[in-house]
Amino acid sequence: MSDLSKAPDFLLTHPLGESHEHRLLEDLRAIVSAPSSRGVVRLYISRLQPKNRDVRGLREAESAFEALARMQAARLYRLRNSDLVVMFDINESMSIEKCVTKLLRLWGGDPLLIKFKSDPRKNRLTSWFDMAAEYGQLVQFAEQQVGIVEKPAKSLEELVTDHEARRGNRERGQPMTPLGLERAEDSLARVDLSSFTRRQPVCAFVEGNRTEVVFTEVFVSIAELRETLMPGTDFTANPWLFQRLTQTLDRRVMAQIGRRDDKSLTREGFSVNLNVATLLSEEFLEFDEDFTQGAQDAVLELRLEDVFSDLPSFMFARDFVHERGYRVCIDGVTLDTMLYADANKLNVGYVKLMWANEMAAISGTPKGHAIRDMIRERRRGRVIMARCDSEAAVRIGQQLGITLFQGRHIDALRREKY
Repeated sequence: MSDLSKAPDFLLTHPLGESHEHRLLEDLRAIVSAPSSRGVVRLYISRLQPKNRDVRGLREAESAFEALARMQAARLYRLRNSDLVVMFDINESMSIEKCVTKLLRLWGGDPLLIKFKSDPRKNRLTSWFDMAAEYGQLVQFAEQQVGIVEKPAKSLEELVTDHEARRGNRERGQPMTPLGLERAEDSLARVDLSSFTRRQPVCAFVEGNRTEVVFTEVFVSIAELRETLMPGTDFTANPWLFQRLTQTLDRRVMAQIGRRDDKSLTREGFSVNLNVATLLSEEFLEFDEDFTQGAQDAVLELRLEDVFSDLPSFMFARDFVHERGYRVCIDGVTLDTMLYADANKLNVGYVKLMWANEMAAISGTPKGHAIRDMIRERRRGRVIMARCDSEAAVRIGQQLGITLFQGRHIDALRREKY
């Protein structure tokens, strides 16, 4: 019998928790016609002693279910408090029990497991759900996690806003499917990426409000590529398929840079956004062999979600590229995830914070002061404010202690210069 009412207070906040909780709710709603075909178990990692909730322990817990996840027999969800939820094919119940037993042995010395620690169904680490009887309860829990509660009837303004949002979704197109991914990858093997490649500098402001290029990001315009390869398809709707697509793009972009068609890249220094898995691939080794002489001027940008989805792999990859002379930048950071993107603790050169309109509202407030102090503690010149499309974004970034900027406003200032 499951136990949701006694869920512990949040002791940690997992950076992937919010997105995974939304995905859990979506997947639960997708099986409404046959919930009894699935089983669900929740692992209360947050109840363990802090020393047992280190990176190694969390990684062990996640890797225990990876083989089943690769076979599509189970899906793993990380809650914000670092608890894990596993949804699995009911025929794989014995395999899930074996995985749980392995974790009971791993944490056997924790006070949580003094009793029943050898029984995968009778312990204080897990709750097992009878989906035939408790499906509604689990859906309600998932809705509470993502903040869905019953609301009063919407106003006309809210209805119009919802309509516009739905229209925007239609304009982005239908979600990409596995078959669509296969078609896109086949097309990528033949398309000339040079026409979709864009460059945007990261700059510092120097005397006289002039901009000085620190390095230039080289990236592929996903929107333009989509319109050419698969118009009417939303590449980003399924994050897992999109990540696979970006790994294919990584290989093409590395090959393009490796040819050194653009000599200015080696003179100015450049950055390229790659996946952690790419840094551990044979293709990156080949790229490195071709480009070692310019590595000291190259920055490798890694998405925050990609980093935290497999910290041990990230740390191994980071140390390897540091030895080869590359610098590392953590990309895709928001105000909410800034706490986790500590350049000092992650031992990286830069963190790229995405501009959002809410930053204007926090300027001068206690939250704004906390963000400013955090930026200053992490050393001057380590945080980049990206997507700066207005002078206001730069001004507020400077108030927060940021000295490096990227975005359309910076591009416009440099065009005016010339």
